[in-house]
Amino acid sequence: MSSSIKLQSCLMLSLVIATATYVQAENWPGWRGPQRTGVTTDTGVPTTWSSTGNVLWKTSLPGTGISNPVVWQDRVFITAAEGRDQSELHVLCLDRDSGRIRWHQRLWGTAPTVFYYPKSGLASPSPLTDGERLWVFFGTGDVFCFDLDGGLLWQRALADEYGPFENRFAAASSPLLFQDTVILQCDHYGASYVIAIDGNTGANRWKSDRPEAWLSWSSPQLTQVDDRFELVLSGSEKLDGYNPVTGQRLWTVRGLVRECVPTPVLGAGLVFVVSGPNGAHLAVKPGGSGDVTETHVVWRNDRGTSFVPSPIVVGERYYLVDDKGIASCLSTSDGKLLWRKRLTGKFTASPVAADGKLFFTNESGSTLVLDAAADEYRELACNELGEDVYSSPAISQRRMFLRTTKHVVCIGTK
Repeated sequence: MSSSIKLQSCLMLSLVIATATYVQAENWPGWRGPQRTGVTTDTGVPTTWSSTGNVLWKTSLPGTGISNPVVWQDRVFITAAEGRDQSELHVLCLDRDSGRIRWHQRLWGTAPTVFYYPKSGLASPSPLTDGERLWVFFGTGDVFCFDLDGGLLWQRALADEYGPFENRFAAASSPLLFQDTVILQCDHYGASYVIAIDGNTGANRWKSDRPEAWLSWSSPQLTQVDDRFELVLSGSEKLDGYNPVTGQRLWTVRGLVRECVPTPVLGAGLVFVVSGPNGAHLAVKPGGSGDVTETHVVWRNDRGTSFVPSPIVVGERYYLVDDKGIASCLSTSDGKLLWRKRLTGKFTASPVAADGKLFFTNESGSTLVLDAAADEYRELACNELGEDVYSSPAISQRRMFLRTTKHVVCIGTK
């Protein structure tokens, strides 16, 4: 083989390897990742680390918050709030490789909410990006849109327009992107509504009042039924399906508890929703019209429900850990219990999954790694970070990003 042919072969092989690596590396553009399910196709995420081992960088944050980090290519976005009433708002962009602060926007909230939950705050909703713009929503009712270099494009003060948010934990619902529209679920003791905002201009596309929804911290989900998309909202004893283009309510499934926090997840053509404590897991077939409770609930399980952590579906298994640390694995097809296990500690963060592995992080910063391909409970590792964690992790480009009470920590291999 001539040297030129060898060189061409090596270049082609390098291109194939680089392309495969790029395909395997997903961004984490918002709450719970690429499909808002906590699952990514990313591979190569470390399964072992400590407070120093496999920690690539750690960056201090101003104030507090439980929004999860958002990752797009070489940038990490995060929000925080501080001050006596947490009206001082922060939006930060970190460098993915070094953790240095690329830019930092300091803002003021228009309507700070009194809240009574020490783990929560006004920086609970997670940011959202499409790779060109960044949208952030705070418990003050303020919505901001930036370009990725930190330039402010527009802002809205929903509390000024439609009334301040009234609930004891502050607003926590994270925005959802549908085409070029940002959708916000605003359920509270006041006048509840769901609103769709033009991502480019900040103008309303539509607004639908939710008079039967008086309280929820759940985030909206999007599913597809045949040739149409449906917006799914969990809140106040029911699950609602909407047309995301018009805001028209399509169907309702009843059977949840009064206060809903977990975000619905998707799998096997179903929507899985949980509410608790003392609530139920429901597997729902989306679609239909009107009250479809009797026809569209595929299965119901009344044990092991959570109040805060959202569930996760990997393959044919549905997993959940409740706030007290009881983890359950159910069959997605019929809701049958496959295993139940008490984990160490209490949980606020929702689990994530990548490369056939499940990651459960408790409030003391301990992350349990489980084999998602096993029919039984199979523990692979347990990693102590040494800082309290209430925020859900993000996974992108072979790295895990954990927000502690004081830092953003990047875990990976050098």
